[in-house]
Amino acid sequence: MSDPNPPRRLRVAIIGGGIAGATLIHVLLKYPHLDVHIYESGPDFSERGAAIGLSSKYQAALKEMDPKLMDIVDAAGATRMASTRLMIVSFTRLDF
Repeated sequence: MSDPNPPRRLRVAIIGGGIAGATLIHVLLKYPHLDVHIYESGPDFSERGAAIGLSSKYQAALKEMDPKLMDIVDAAGATRMASTRLMIVSFTRLDF
């Protein structure tokens, strides 16, 4: 017999598919009571030739959300710095 009052799934919209949106959806998708969707205005994912600094607090938050996230950041090419940050750097050739 089916439950007459099935639990409602909480709908979550993430606006922006950058590093914050991608990290957030990665974490939230493991919760079955959430119906998560990400929306991005760009037509595709591409390298932008920029660096991203992640503070020690941001790194601690990633570890808290999912310990494997720092492994993913490292695999993306993170360079640990002597300060409290790490940098993810991507260089692309610019054609003008």
